[in-house]
Amino acid sequence: PGFVSDKASYLSLKEKLESQGYDCDIIDVNAIDWAPTFFGQSFEFYLERIEEGALSLLQRTGSRKLNVVGHSAGGWLARLWMGSPSLSYNGRRYHGAPLVSSLICLGTPHYSLEDYPFGRVKETIRGERLEEGGEDTPGYERAKGSSLWYTNLCYPGVHHQDVRYVSVCGRAIKGKQWRPGVKIEEFVAHSAYKANCGNGDVWGDGVTDLKSSLLEGSEHVVLPGCMHSPSSSSWYGSEPFFDAWAEFLL
Repeated sequence: PGFVSDKASYLSLKEKLESQGYDCDIIDVNAIDWAPTFFGQSFEFYLERIEEGALSLLQRTGSRKLNVVGHSAGGWLARLWMGSPSLSYNGRRYHGAPLVSSLICLGTPHYSLEDYPFGRVKETIRGERLEEGGEDTPGYERAKGSSLWYTNLCYPGVHHQDVRYVSVCGRAIKGKQWRPGVKIEEFVAHSAYKANCGNGDVWGDGVTDLKSSLLEGSEHVVLPGCMHSPSSSSWYGSEPFFDAWAEFLL
């Protein structure tokens, strides 16, 4: 699930995947579970849920590896969970990569600046990579207060060569500053894109802009007309957009 989203929002996508013959599950996250992150708490709860869900699915199916589909923030959080045996995140070493065949990210803001209009409370991040120093390294200072930036510092781009990374983003709405005649969804998109990449006058899925979503080194899929939210009838889980990324499932 994406930021402030819950398991229930993705049940129709689960049913669609199952109808295609895939054994799948959604990690057990409720909207209220995200609340502490608004006050500077880390995303450990989410990584723990990924770990629990992944191991449970592997045990149930007898498979050795998984396809991981992450929507919105779920995509970069999956990258953090794939981790490394040599690096920790707030005292815990996550290393899910050996369990993953492919990571498909739907509308994930991998490179968001997180410059939200309402501000953002910094997290307290602990990890060996930060203790090593590196003030001259791009993103180092931001990584001390952001799990997303910590992910990009420790696991940039296609970090795990044995995993197939796919970045999928809709090209449905061009952001526009507010003025008479501008649609509300265009104005909302402008605000979201500007928070992500610093420029609101670009294209994206209404929440995530193309520039922020296309992880360096990954396979890129751009879907004209595809919207961000599962509540839309034209989002990543809808036809024909579903087929465009489902073909990457191994």
